[in-house]
Amino acid sequence: MKDIDEQIRETLCREDAELLDRYRGDPPLHEMLIETFHGRWRWLVILMFPMLTVAAMLLLVCAYQFFHADTTRAMIAWSTGFIWCALFVLMLKVWYSLELNRNSVTREIKRLELQVAQLSRRLGRPETRGEQ
Repeated sequence: MKDIDEQIRETLCREDAELLDRYRGDPPLHEMLIETFHGRWRWLVILMFPMLTVAAMLLLVCAYQFFHADTTRAMIAWSTGFIWCALFVLMLKVWYSLELNRNSVTREIKRLELQVAQLSRRLGRPETRGEQ
């Protein structure tokens, strides 16, 4: 019976080591970007990319039209459109960077939880979840 318990502990230690290796360091940028498409807000991330593309294209159109406008009123109108599009693009980029940051913080919390679980196992104390 003790052999089976020892095998289970060894297997768990190997799995914990694999998890720690998985969470060690920051992943590359492309993996962080792909990770945002798997979260709870993936529909919003999927919606954001076409909106960002359209806003960037409108931004370029407004800039082009501004330099080819004949009247001051047209220049003011196109520059206002440019400013609104630029603000929208910047807002989407800030939101997306906050999403990346939230995923990074979640990864760090998971890493800490795993290390606390390993420490409690080494100390021989049972893990207590939800108890104070």
